[in-house]
Amino acid sequence: MRKVFMFGLILILSLVAIGQETQPATAVVAEVNGVAITMEELNREANVDRLLSQIQSVDATFYDVLVNTSEGVNLLLRYKREVLNNLIDQVLIKQIGEKMGVTVSKDNIENMVSTELNKTLTQYGMTESDLDWYLKQAGLGDINSFKDRLRWIFTVQQTVSLIQQQVTSSATVTEEEARQFYEQNREYFAVEEAAKLLRITVDSKEKADKALERIRAGEEFSQVASDVSTDPLSKGKAGDLGWVERGSGLISEEIEEKIFVSPKGAILGPLQTSVGWEIYRIIDKRPKGYENFEDVVNDIYQHLIQQKAQQLWQAWINEQFIPFKNSSVINIYLLSEGGQEDQ
Repeated sequence: MRKVFMFGLILILSLVAIGQETQPATAVVAEVNGVAITMEELNREANVDRLLSQIQSVDATFYDVLVNTSEGVNLLLRYKREVLNNLIDQVLIKQIGEKMGVTVSKDNIENMVSTELNKTLTQYGMTESDLDWYLKQAGLGDINSFKDRLRWIFTVQQTVSLIQQQVTSSATVTEEEARQFYEQNREYFAVEEAAKLLRITVDSKEKADKALERIRAGEEFSQVASDVSTDPLSKGKAGDLGWVERGSGLISEEIEEKIFVSPKGAILGPLQTSVGWEIYRIIDKRPKGYENFEDVVNDIYQHLIQQKAQQLWQAWINEQFIPFKNSSVINIYLLSEGGQEDQ
C-alpha cells in the first residue's frame, strides 16, 4: 500500500511539472513591471530536457533519483524557479538601463548573433538547416529560438556593460594616490637579487672549449649560442635567459653562487652540469630591493582604477538596482499551488 501511495505522489508531482512544461508557449509565467515572461522563454533558459540528458550520461543513479522520486522532482522544480528568478533580474536590468538612457544598438546585436551563429556552424561543420534539424531532434527548439536566445543574452550583456561604463566612468586615480599605494605596499614590489644572463649549453667539453675560443676571438656570444647551443630555454633566443633571480631554480646552486659573486660583463665556464657543459655571460646585475615607482606606476594606476570601479559598481547595485527591484511589481505564476504567487 505504501509503495502504491508513494508512486501516486510521485506521479502527481511529475504531472504538475509536466503540466507546466506543456502549457502554451505564450502562457505567462511571470510579469515584471508589466513585462511578461512566457513559458517559452523560461523553457528556453531552463532546458530541463537537455539538463536531464547530460546528467543521465554522467550519473545514471542521480538521474533516476531526479525523475523517479518526489525529492528529485522537487529539485527540478526549484531549479526551474531559480532560472525564472534569473530571468526576472535580467528583465529588471534591461528596464533600469532604459531608465538610465542606456540604448543597445539592434544592429550591433544582430551582428553579434550572426558572428556567434557562424562560429557555431563552423565549429561543428554545419549549415543552418543542419543546426535547425539537430535542435529539433534534441528537443532544444529550432534555429529561430536559438537566435532569439542569443539576442536576449547579448542584449542583457550589452546593457550591463553600458551601465557599468556609465556608473564607473568617474573612477580616476591621482599620482598622489598611486604613490601612497606604492609606499604603503612596498612588499608587493620587492625584487630578489638577479642577473641578466646569456647561456650556451653543449654536450661535451671539446665543444664548449671551441665555443669559448670563438667568443674570445671576438665573435658575439649570442651568435655562438645560436650556432651551437642545445639549451631548450635559450637556443631560440640567441642564448638569452633574461633576468634570473637568485634561488629561482633555473640554474644549479653551485653555478648560481659563481654568477652572483662575479661582476657584470664576466664570462664563466665551461662549467660541467648534469645536462652537459655550460658557458655564461653576465649582461647585467640587479641587487635585492624594490622596483622603482616609475617602473610600476602604470600597473598601480590600473589596479586602483579597477578597485574604484568595483566599489562604484557595488554601490550602484546596493543603492540603485536593489531598491529598484524591491519597488518593482513582480508577479509570478509558477510553482505555486494556487497558480499565482506575488513577489
